[in-house]
Amino acid sequence: MGTAIVSAALRRGDRVVNLDRVASDSAPWIKVDFGSNASVCEAVDEAVGVLGNIDVLIHSAGIFRASEFLSTSDTEFAEMLNINLLGTFRVAQQVASRMIGSGGRVLLMSSIHAKSGVRGRLAYGATKAGIEAMTRVMATELSDKGIRVNALAPGAVSAGMAPTDVTHLSDWTSVTPAKRKATAQEVAGMAMVLTCDDASFVSGQVISQDGGASISHIF
Repeated sequence: MGTAIVSAALRRGDRVVNLDRVASDSAPWIKVDFGSNASVCEAVDEAVGVLGNIDVLIHSAGIFRASEFLSTSDTEFAEMLNINLLGTFRVAQQVASRMIGSGGRVLLMSSIHAKSGVRGRLAYGATKAGIEAMTRVMATELSDKGIRVNALAPGAVSAGMAPTDVTHLSDWTSVTPAKRKATAQEVAGMAMVLTCDDASFVSGQVISQDGGASISHIF
């Protein structure tokens, strides 16, 4: 999904720096460990050195591991919290602090599992629910600084971390009114909409992009 977002931003004419754990050829790449505050600070400083300033942050990095409540260990839960929730917090805080004075747009990545209650999504869903809460508070606190903050909550996506072990659901498409998964390009397209100038009065929102799955009462 990250690759699709980078490609869409480049097509929009943005100057892009890609902070990731693995190398990318689509834009200047800065290696970062989202589980380390020091690494995030260093990477954001380097990005500012390349770009001069940061107007838009789209943070989509995260990890997924299916794990049911009674079998989830402290270590598994802590790892997902550290990368998905704290990692998002670290990047957003560092970037937003550099947007003060000029304003900016921040888009964080949630998931249908922030609210779904699907079996095996305990730790993952908790991290995404935390991101949604963080989005609302950030939007409130940063509004007077000219920074708007939103989150995007995809359903099943045919690329990226889309889980292949859908436990009691044999096929995501069967429980999605649209009867298919989203493409990474569709998610990237919505990310561009939410970070464009035409969306300047949209802030503090979690936008579902799930083909109607979240309103179908399946989850």
